[in-house]
Amino acid sequence: MKQILSTLILVFSIVALYGQITLQKTYNYSTSVIKLETQGYKYYLMDVPASQCRIYNMDHSLFKTISCSVPSGYYLFDLKYISEKMFNADAQIELLYTYYKYVTSGNTGYYVYGSKIASESGSTLTTIDGALYVYANQTGTSEYKLFAYCYDYSVSPEKVWTNIYNLPGIPVFSASISDQPQDILLNAWPNPASEVIRLEYELPASVKSASLNVYDTSGRKVKNFLIDNHSDHIAMNVSDLAAGTYLYNIEYNHQQSVSKKIVVR
Repeated sequence: MKQILSTLILVFSIVALYGQITLQKTYNYSTSVIKLETQGYKYYLMDVPASQCRIYNMDHSLFKTISCSVPSGYYLFDLKYISEKMFNADAQIELLYTYYKYVTSGNTGYYVYGSKIASESGSTLTTIDGALYVYANQTGTSEYKLFAYCYDYSVSPEKVWTNIYNLPGIPVFSASISDQPQDILLNAWPNPASEVIRLEYELPASVKSASLNVYDTSGRKVKNFLIDNHSDHIAMNVSDLAAGTYLYNIEYNHQQSVSKKIVVR
């Protein structure tokens, strides 16, 4: 009996030893996962300083590095979609990403936005001037269309319009957020920032209050704010933060929005 008990204790000890959570890999940028149509699951990240999307195999070996070319003076803002078949029928991977720049006008200024769909070879399929938010919305049983929400702040009052595009394929969504609640519209400017950054948001109509969290690249929470639907932004002082890249998101009702990136100079 004692021998059996000793054996059981040894087995449980081994299970406990090897059943613990362990660090597998650390990336220096915000990283997510996606399931491509033919290539299967891949990790991917957006490198803003290098204007690149890097895609990794599930063993963390590099699969592809794809350039996200942006016009001169612009910064890469968001990598929205990665797909083999969503935008055309060839064998290449295509990316949809957004970018922006800040234009000084007298004592004030405004932002200029744009989006681009490009292939891994570098060819551009479509450029959408003014597009900041781009979403694939279902418009039928097996039909999706691309909605590009565009802005022109160089005129007063500002111009807002929506471009709708046909999609030949079905969208591929990030595997890490496909079952999450609807995206909350998030925007940050100026970005990069050195003193104060304006974090804009739009909460769902049913959400009365939420938490806005800011994290460093190690995942440590560095700032936290209680927000509500009576406002659409907060002005955050970043002068006390070390220069570098940070992520922010919004949490409500035990749910979490997609994280966005800000850069502190």
